[in-house]
Amino acid sequence: MPAMQRWVVALVVCALSLVARNAIADDSGPSPAQRQAMYAKPSVVRVIAVYEVVYSMNGRQYSEFVGGMGSGFFISADGYIATNAHVVQDINEGIEAAKRKTLQQIFAKIQKQFPDLSQAEQYRLVEELRFVRANPTAEVVLPDGTKLPYVVKAYGAPVGEGKDVAIVKVEIQNAPNLQIGDSEKMQVQDKVLAIGYPGAADLQGLLDSKSQLEASITDGAVSAKKRTTDGEPVLQVSVPITHGNSGGPAINDKGEVIGLTTFGSRNEVQGFNFLVASSTLMKFVKEAKADTAPSGTSKAWHKALDEFWQQDYDAAIPDFEEVLSQFPTHSEAPRFLKDARTFKKEGKSKKPEDKSSGLGGGAIAGIVIGSVLGLGLIIALIVMIKRKRAPAMMYGSAPGMMMVGGRAHAAPVAKTVAIGAGQSGPVAATAFGSMALGSLTCIRGLLHGQRFSLTPQGILIGRQPGVAQIVVNDARASGKHVWIGYENGVLVAIDQGTTNGTFVNDVRYGRISKAPLKDGDTVIVSEPDCLSLQLKLG
Repeated sequence: MPAMQRWVVALVVCALSLVARNAIADDSGPSPAQRQAMYAKPSVVRVIAVYEVVYSMNGRQYSEFVGGMGSGFFISADGYIATNAHVVQDINEGIEAAKRKTLQQIFAKIQKQFPDLSQAEQYRLVEELRFVRANPTAEVVLPDGTKLPYVVKAYGAPVGEGKDVAIVKVEIQNAPNLQIGDSEKMQVQDKVLAIGYPGAADLQGLLDSKSQLEASITDGAVSAKKRTTDGEPVLQVSVPITHGNSGGPAINDKGEVIGLTTFGSRNEVQGFNFLVASSTLMKFVKEAKADTAPSGTSKAWHKALDEFWQQDYDAAIPDFEEVLSQFPTHSEAPRFLKDARTFKKEGKSKKPEDKSSGLGGGAIAGIVIGSVLGLGLIIALIVMIKRKRAPAMMYGSAPGMMMVGGRAHAAPVAKTVAIGAGQSGPVAATAFGSMALGSLTCIRGLLHGQRFSLTPQGILIGRQPGVAQIVVNDARASGKHVWIGYENGVLVAIDQGTTNGTFVNDVRYGRISKAPLKDGDTVIVSEPDCLSLQLKLG
């Protein structure tokens, strides 16, 4: 190759290298691990299993607590949750077992407080105790703070064995569930993320209430594949876990659950922690008859996040709204939706095919192809210059033909790419238009006289700005109080686990958890003078 041609080739290759390097440098999106963590985070919950045992001694009442807290995660859209058996052990064993454990705890305290007493005298002190009552707390706390009671549907064996699995269920719909992967495919040094609520990260008294609801994420790798004495497979991992992590999911690089964090070194030496294998978990999932198909919320959440990270906020906004319409208590969607709206308002929204949006894979490929073609053209020109032949080019009179060097050739046909017209997002809660299915008019309370449209996405009412579409600035209303919308073709009002309750038509009928609505019904938030909304359809 002549020197001039070699010089041109070197110049183009250098330019391509710089373009590719800049394209990679401009990719400032989240890492794969960060993506998988955010996909999974809204599915992880705190599991509470505690008995408050009240007893009396010498005319005074005392309380002793039996049980504790752990982690869990949704495995189905309709509220099935996986956790460890040892997390819910005390609730599963019942009141009598809790009373026995209470006596053991009290006796241990007496031994420590009165070491000079004989054992017989210590026993006599315990015998003076009188059981009063036992108050169980069997609740799942969602990442947004919503508390839901659960029942145990399947139960394995507590810590120490490979069947440390329990499946519990809460009453909820469209939960963001995680997919369960194949633990048998995991190999030593495969990366693992663990998500949960370690007690060491709570720092009671130092963190605000919102931080207490924030799950912690730790990472590591598979250290070994082993079996317990009962023959069940377990994964040894280097992921740091501690009390409170128990029952939380451990996910692989695809975001699939490959195990439940369960037990570790008694001396808290990190690097010697274990996961109950997902192959064991699946036995209890089948026993509980849980449907593990991805929920609509999970699908919409993944789609919305991908669009957000691509800076396609026009597409992400309606998908985040879809997440909230299906699962109003979603912990992360409100923040992302707010950011997406802000970025769109600032003019930062980009379409994937928008060349001004930076260099994605397609843009880089286009540049490479274009540069190669350009290189070919340059070399051809050099050859023609060398041959001292300058071709004359002109378009002929015939359509689609061009003249090159006196000969007619077919001219390249331009191709047009149709771009669909952008569609606007869902109608806002206070906007009226063709998408409105009806209206809600405030007939009592601070919003008296105001009217709101009911759209296909439904509407969330509460005290928390930026989350609720109808904001009630009254302390009697909860942050997320009641959602009104269509569920399986039926218009319903669903209470969001509130303190003061939701009522339909009359508080004397009692508070609802979920109730069907018809034209003319009145939904009451807490009390009639807090907020009363009358429904009008059509």
